[in-house]
Amino acid sequence: MPPILIEEEVQLLVEGNDERNFFEAFAEYLALRNVQIQVLGGKDRLREFLETLAAATAFRTVRSIGIVRDADESADRAFESVRTSLGNANDAIRSSGVEFPVPDRPEQLAGEHPVLSVLVLPGNGDEGMLETLLCKTFAGGDMDGCIDRFFGCAEKSGSSIHRPDKARARAYLATKPDPRLSVGVAAKRGYWDLDHGAFDGVRNFLKSLDPNGTRAR
Repeated sequence: MPPILIEEEVQLLVEGNDERNFFEAFAEYLALRNVQIQVLGGKDRLREFLETLAAATAFRTVRSIGIVRDADESADRAFESVRTSLGNANDAIRSSGVEFPVPDRPEQLAGEHPVLSVLVLPGNGDEGMLETLLCKTFAGGDMDGCIDRFFGCAEKSGSSIHRPDKARARAYLATKPDPRLSVGVAAKRGYWDLDHGAFDGVRNFLKSLDPNGTRAR
């Protein structure tokens, strides 16, 4: 893995480009000034990325680290997978005198310098992913009902709805001025209501990583 360039005191590690674009939009919305978002390229690369991050020249300037992981079928298993990656990375770098804190629960701030916290999406111990959280912003509204009727019609016609949360998010974006956008870029275009209460967990997580880096909102 190539060396990692550290440019900010707060390092946010996310799985892929959708998450990067979404969290870039959210960091801008919160007026966070000190966050650098790093893309792992897949959840299975976390250990390798952590080892490379610890070897970076500027690692000792890092004040806090956030790790974002999709729950998929189990939030508990996803969190334990992150803990295992942290432990294995620590075993690999122990001789360097560097160690990553290992939190006991999601969204706990562990350690001191750096502090480290893990956010498992969609949050609250639920299974799912980023799109599961995004769908909560229109759940129960008129658009939610429209999508239900569309999916019901599709299933009656013999079509199967695979990965329903991703499909619902795409159906919602189909009503926007540029329906081709990914869910992350859509956040940058203002297509998701970042003021929505569904994002309280994301908001609190990011602010906890950089409590002095935001303007009042």
